[in-house]
Amino acid sequence: MSEQREHWGGKLGFILAAAGSAVGLGNIWKFPYITGENGGSAFIIIYLICILIVGVPVLLAEVLLGRYSQRGPISTFKLYAKKHRPFWMAVGGLFFLTGLIILSYYNVVAGWSMGYMVESVIGNISAFSSSGDAAQHFNQLVSNPLWIIFWQFLFVAAGGLIVYFGVKNGIEKIARLLMPIFFIILLSLVIWGISLEGSEKGLNFLLKPDWSTVSYKTILIALGHAFFTLSVGMGVLLVYGSYINKTDNIVFCGIMIAILDTMIALMAGLAIFTSVFAMGFNPAEGPGLVFHVLPAVFSSIPHGGIFSTLFFFLLSIAALTSTISILEMLVSSIMDETRLSRHHIVIGASALVFVLGIPSALSFGGWSHIGLWNLNIFDVMDYLSANILLPLGGMLVAIFVGWYLSKKDVLYELHQGFGLTTTKRNIGRVWLFLVKYVAPILIFLVFLSAIGVIK
Repeated sequence: MSEQREHWGGKLGFILAAAGSAVGLGNIWKFPYITGENGGSAFIIIYLICILIVGVPVLLAEVLLGRYSQRGPISTFKLYAKKHRPFWMAVGGLFFLTGLIILSYYNVVAGWSMGYMVESVIGNISAFSSSGDAAQHFNQLVSNPLWIIFWQFLFVAAGGLIVYFGVKNGIEKIARLLMPIFFIILLSLVIWGISLEGSEKGLNFLLKPDWSTVSYKTILIALGHAFFTLSVGMGVLLVYGSYINKTDNIVFCGIMIAILDTMIALMAGLAIFTSVFAMGFNPAEGPGLVFHVLPAVFSSIPHGGIFSTLFFFLLSIAALTSTISILEMLVSSIMDETRLSRHHIVIGASALVFVLGIPSALSFGGWSHIGLWNLNIFDVMDYLSANILLPLGGMLVAIFVGWYLSKKDVLYELHQGFGLTTTKRNIGRVWLFLVKYVAPILIFLVFLSAIGVIK
């Protein structure tokens, strides 16, 4: 390695940065619409159970592996895979590939959010009489290659600039600045949504479970989203874990990350569904919920332009904190394997991510006919990452930590900074049981569902 490995300035910096990675478009864009498609609070309850028994244990396993190795994913598996070394090195490469694929389309959606924030400021999102009008405006924008590629480029450049300055001076500083702002804006939108006349319908949708809508597919969707939203299964938390000091309590940190991520997802659901129901719109609009329905909602209320600007600024923050974490994983992996400097790697990786994202950006215009499985390029990238690569990566991390590393080393690493009381030893045993047996089996079911074996 050409540079000494950096570390976080403190435990709070890690929690905010990792929470920023987890709190992304999965919370603000994806969680509300899949909740709307799967019956509201019944889905939320299942999702919370999945977070508890699978999401948190695998999150801790990935963070632990990073702190244990003090390296990125490729170097970690190369160093510690005593058996089947070529396979595990390929797993490290799989994490790298997953990050590239996610950023290739994630920056496109992030660009939409930034573009819509500006659209709100200049007043272009203020006169929609229906969600159909808002959808038409959205389709016109995303089919314009100059508009969509411009905002995609701007977002890639913003993320690259932050990562360029490193862990302490770039990622940690921006997380400490943006995450409190993010929370204040979101809380304001929740209060506003609840205050609207008719918002109780949205509250009922979120708080009263309808179990008639639940099937095994609902459970698999909830489990898959638990991985997507926590940033588990692509090496991001492994890299962030490698910047943690040995004296820090990773159990506390991991639980706080999951709590913040879940709390913000639920708050986003409150803000969105109370306003959607209050204005009489359909919550089961799918991926178009944020860009088709909410602009029409904002157009229907007094001072809607202000709330629209705040919302899309919020969405932009969420996207930015996630993209910088994935880019940092790519940069760290290359730094571990080469003598190149961080600055050169960031510039090269950002350029690569931008170029790889152009096909996804054009998927809603001139390239809409190109794709696989009746999906355009954007949807293919989303499907591969969220339904196959992330669950597969999470399952392999669980297997590696649970079965390939020694039990003694794993529990020793877990208890550093956590403590060795009888209760904490029992917590460690339960965690290791979930990582070894429960998580791999449940994740494997998600994987089988994604590839069509379970229908």
